[in-house]
Amino acid sequence: MDSETYNKSGHDYMIRHLFGKEGKRQDKKAYGCLKIITGSPPGAGDCHGCPFKHMDSKNLEKTLSGWKIPRGVIKEMINYSEGQHYQIACTKYFEFTQGREAKFGLSHPNQFVVESLEGSISNTQNSNSSNTQISDTTTAAESGQEHQVKEEKMGE
Repeated sequence: MDSETYNKSGHDYMIRHLFGKEGKRQDKKAYGCLKIITGSPPGAGDCHGCPFKHMDSKNLEKTLSGWKIPRGVIKEMINYSEGQHYQIACTKYFEFTQGREAKFGLSHPNQFVVESLEGSISNTQNSNSSNTQISDTTTAAESGQEHQVKEEKMGE
């Protein structure tokens, strides 16, 4: 689609409106888990909703298997889902994929994203500081060896 067609179609206005740049100038807030779980299920062709609430066990298992989740973890998530503990199932998914516990029980899709990003930022910072420590240690060891070699040559 070229820019002229895009502008005439109203897509640009809808995006500006969603971000509070047009109309009432209010941001549209994303629904929390409770609203998603208790609200209308997604219809055909929709791509929203809670997979733990809106997918049957067979499709949920197939989806999670496709995401390379181990069978035992999938069974645990499906058990929570079948028991209508959708947020606990989501938290288990978070814990498996992030390799750590969630700080709080997940209650909003944005919280899932924010906590995921916080984990990846701290992992990046930790690996950077580890690399710095390793290179500092290596440099110190190397310079110590160089210093020792220089002293031996001077003493000869």
